Amino acid sequence: MTSPLSTGPAPAKPRLRRRSRRGWIIGGAGVLVVAVAVWFIFLRGGGDADPYRTEAIRTGEIVRSVSASGTLEALVTVEVGSQISGQVTEVLVDYNDRVRRGQVLARLDPENQRSSVEQSQAAIVSAQAGVAQAQAQVALAQAEYDRQKFLFDRQIIAQAALDAAEASLRTARANEQSARAQVRQQQAQLRANQATLGRTTITAPIDGIVIDRQIEPGQTVASGLNVAVLFTLAQDMSRVQALVTVDEADIGSVRVGQTVRFTVDAFPDDNFTGQVTQIRVLPTTEQSVVAYTVVVEADNPGERLLPGMTANADIILEEKRNVLRVPNAALRFTPGDVLAAQQGGQARSGGSPFGPAATGGNRQRGGGGRGNIVATLVEELKLDATQRTTVLPILEKAQQDMRAQRGAGGGQRRGGGNAASAAILNAALDEIKPLLRADQQAILETQRVRLAGGGNRGVVWVLRDGKPVRVPVITGATDGSYTEVIGGELKEGDLVITGGGPRAPDARAQQQAARVTGGGGGPRGF
Repeated sequence: MTSPLSTGPAPAKPRLRRRSRRGWIIGGAGVLVVAVAVWFIFLRGGGDADPYRTEAIRTGEIVRSVSASGTLEALVTVEVGSQISGQVTEVLVDYNDRVRRGQVLARLDPENQRSSVEQSQAAIVSAQAGVAQAQAQVALAQAEYDRQKFLFDRQIIAQAALDAAEASLRTARANEQSARAQVRQQQAQLRANQATLGRTTITAPIDGIVIDRQIEPGQTVASGLNVAVLFTLAQDMSRVQALVTVDEADIGSVRVGQTVRFTVDAFPDDNFTGQVTQIRVLPTTEQSVVAYTVVVEADNPGERLLPGMTANADIILEEKRNVLRVPNAALRFTPGDVLAAQQGGQARSGGSPFGPAATGGNRQRGGGGRGNIVATLVEELKLDATQRTTVLPILEKAQQDMRAQRGAGGGQRRGGGNAASAAILNAALDEIKPLLRADQQAILETQRVRLAGGGNRGVVWVLRDGKPVRVPVITGATDGSYTEVIGGELKEGDLVITGGGPRAPDARAQQQAARVTGGGGGPRGF
């Protein structure tokens, strides 16, 4: 029997209500998880988990160099050869032997050359006998001529008989001259044969060391169009030369007289010093790479450097000692929050709120800020209200005069203007200098160097009271690791930031986060 108070299947409704509440709880948990993940991946930053990495500014040396490699050689290398063919009968020196000029190194079999000398000596004797015969013929012809002349003078014989006697005399004298010439010819041949005989003894042409020997006793030397090389001598190993190869991109900076520092694999802990003595203009091309040979001479203490060693050289282009220098990492560093602000500013206006030098990695050549000299100087000098009223008119007039001068000069703007523009600028700076404080005058002189093109403009961040402070600097030479500081407010002992620091979200990360969270209204679909 059914009770009148019964409601049928009504209890199912609370079950639906409980399911709806459970879905909202799961959805809210999902939103929370996504929000935490977005914060962790994209928006986390500003924490101190990654502290600033700093380095104290110190004075040191800046060395700008060109790297090259080459092969060591002796200053003078002589190949000793044989001009004649023959069998080697004796070798008197070996590798690494020190020899003196004229010392006998080897001997060849001299029998053939000695026989030629003896033949020449016999030919000379024969020629000398021929001279004696010719002299006798001259004497006989002379006597015959004298008799014919005596008879002709007394008109006993005819003219023809006298002429025949005179001709015979002349022939006899000619034969004598020919015989004497034969003697001289044979004497010359004797000297040639004696010289050839002397070449069977191989002697040292210089003082040096035997670095190569290519013959052994009993070996036959064949001399043809090319002289057979028997020994190689290196002269004075107390000095060596290195033939280093320099790329065409660097050869323009290399000059004769520059210092060269090099190492060799045999003595990796030792540094050797040399000097550029020659730049050969003949190029070498290998795999479309053009290079030039630079000759470097160096001392060889203890004769440890040997011919053929590979020299890993640095040609010193510029070297400065005891200069204030900053690590290059500091010039490239920008705090995360500043970088985020720059990215946001660039996205909105297409430029950086700190200018092109804010990151240090985009340094400008000196004079790059001349487009608005007034704004640059006012920013750097930090003028007070009173100074602005007196300094600004002077600077504005100077800038107008410089623009007018450049316009009159045909718009030549290379390097920020010509000498006339520089004179206008310097006159204005001299005029405002007495109106500044001592600290501002120091900054003014730094800016004068920069505006005159005397260096590169960069920015470093210095850790002061636990916070990064932006410090503009003027940089000079660099060696790839450190850069010279020639102007600015840095001083020795300042802690420049080279990395680390709180992370800040950039514009791209924020946009990505917005896409993930559906524009800030929670995850899409909820």
